[in-house]
Amino acid sequence: MLVYSSFISIYLSFHLQYALPYLRKTKGNIINLSSIAHIVGGGHELPYTSSKGAIRAMTKSLAIDESKYCVRVNSISPGHIWTPMQEWFRNKQPDPEAAIQESKDSQLMGRMGTPAEIAKAALFLAADATFCTGCDLVASGGAELGFGHKSQVIPRCGSKN
Repeated sequence: MLVYSSFISIYLSFHLQYALPYLRKTKGNIINLSSIAHIVGGGHELPYTSSKGAIRAMTKSLAIDESKYCVRVNSISPGHIWTPMQEWFRNKQPDPEAAIQESKDSQLMGRMGTPAEIAKAALFLAADATFCTGCDLVASGGAELGFGHKSQVIPRCGSKN
């Protein structure tokens, strides 16, 4: 099993050329880490969101290419996960507690996920989801569901309505 995050596809392709012969021989699987950002988008996050969309597209393409060798390729798209990086980022905000609460409130389950929960999702894809390939397991606490206030329109910006 290989688990990847948001590396550029050239880097991945370079490393895959060495891993794929073994994965083909053992009928292994690849699990790529994406993000719900590829589903919902994100303001002021163009490189991040684009790279997560690229990982999702790469997962689908690689699943097609490797299916003839019985190698499964799937991805996981987490929502807000409480990691040291998330803690560092939230603590850089003017009101860290409010930023942390905003992250919690953005998910239907009212909390951030944990690295252990994403590890369990990877374990499921690796060991139990033997009929899954090209799939994206969204582990987001429901962050991508439902409608909400989204308008960012500046008054009098030219809207005809």
